[in-house]
Amino acid sequence: MSSLTDRYVHAVTSQLPERQRSDIAEELRGTIEDTVAASPEGTDPAEAERAALRELGHPTTLADNYRGEVRAVIGPRLYPAWLRTLKALLLWVPAMVGVIMLVLGVIDQDRPLDVLGSIVSGVLYAALMVAFWVTVGFAIAERTGAESETLEILGTNEDWDPADLPEPQRRQVSWGDGILSVVLNAFVLTILLLPGRLGGDLDGFAWGQIFTDTAYSLRWLLAAGMVASLLASVFVLARGRWTWPTAVANLVGTILFVGPLVWLAARDDLYAWDTLPAAWLADGGTLRVNEEQTLIVTVIVLVVIAVWDTFDSFRKAAREH
Repeated sequence: MSSLTDRYVHAVTSQLPERQRSDIAEELRGTIEDTVAASPEGTDPAEAERAALRELGHPTTLADNYRGEVRAVIGPRLYPAWLRTLKALLLWVPAMVGVIMLVLGVIDQDRPLDVLGSIVSGVLYAALMVAFWVTVGFAIAERTGAESETLEILGTNEDWDPADLPEPQRRQVSWGDGILSVVLNAFVLTILLLPGRLGGDLDGFAWGQIFTDTAYSLRWLLAAGMVASLLASVFVLARGRWTWPTAVANLVGTILFVGPLVWLAARDDLYAWDTLPAAWLADGGTLRVNEEQTLIVTVIVLVVIAVWDTFDSFRKAAREH
């Protein structure tokens, strides 16, 4: 168990911008030590420490006083993480969408101005999607984090008990892994919600779409699954660990996304075979796709990824309890 002072200092500084945390932590520790040292002779050190913390006030109230402002949509505690994540996603997701729009425009043999217009609109749309969903995810994390709930349970009146302060927790998920997960989920969601369909014209062979009309008709369901997974990944990134609610949200998102794809593949209604210009096996001099093996591989890959992702999230959530 950390000392009450360690837990109190962490509870206060975790709600402040990173640039202020070190100086304020040092100041708080000095104040607490001086207050304990000034206690009447014979006072139990533990009781003196508890009294010193109560005199400083509730951690959230003290943090608000240091900031001199009330909480915003993304409070100072998570603002640096939100900004770091947003910069990373705005660097990668719109760029990847722009490359896809460029490739599709070249394959379709569109005019350069039309290709440029598609790239600009796709990039702007991707940036808007990223900014919106990442902000929503961090806002949820700001208001539903375990530490925040504990601090709120303590209350803001004189009856709060320093002994109930939560233990400081290390990050279970690294920033690199967390941002990568958010980037992948945000990219897939953006692709699902882009207007139009993936396809084009190659060497005079028209392949207007890669997936069937049924698959495209379900893309809003797939997008809903990706939204759930994206919000779960943003929460994990912000909090640095998996919890039961985020694991369940990720499971729901996985089911909504993988379930329809597996169902479509099982009934051979996922890929638009007659519009694909390339294939793997030769038959009488004509290249054709081995549809059965492609569908089997698709189902296996989707199921394996879903099972592992779900197992890993629940395993990490279990470690926190």
